[in-house]
Formats: sequence, structure tokens, C-alpha cells
Amino acid sequence: MTAHSAADPQAVLEARVVELEARLAWADDTLSTLGGELARQQKAIEALELKLRSLNERLASADEPVFRGTARDEIPPHW
Repeated sequence: MTAHSAADPQAVLEARVVELEARLAWADDTLSTLGGELARQQKAIEALELKLRSLNERLASADEPVFRGTARDEIPPHW
């Protein structure tokens, strides 16, 4: 016989409820933490998208081409 089976059924039920309440509290806290992190990451993504859009606009409005040829065409100055 285990300790729980020999114990009062009411005490066993109460212990199970307490365990479930503790798990629920942990799950609620974890969900809240993850929601906050998700909101923080979304703000960061939106800021990066704004910067990318701005850089693309600057690149598109440049007077002269930014790239000339390919990277293989560029010879380092020490050669």
C-alpha cells in the first residue's frame, strides 16, 4: 500500500487539488512571461522593418548606383 491509498480520501483529494492549483499558477505565470516576451519581440521586429524600409527607400533614391559589377570585379587595394 502506498501512503496515499492508506490516507484519508479527502486528504488525497485535497493534495491533488493543491498540486493542480500550483501547476495552474505556474502555467499562468509562464503564459504571462511568454506574452510579454512576444510583445517585446514584435516591437523589435516592427522597428527593424521600419529601418529596412527606410534603407530601401534611401537605396532606391540614390543618385548613382551603389554597386558596380560583382564582388569578383573588386580587387583589394593591396593587389
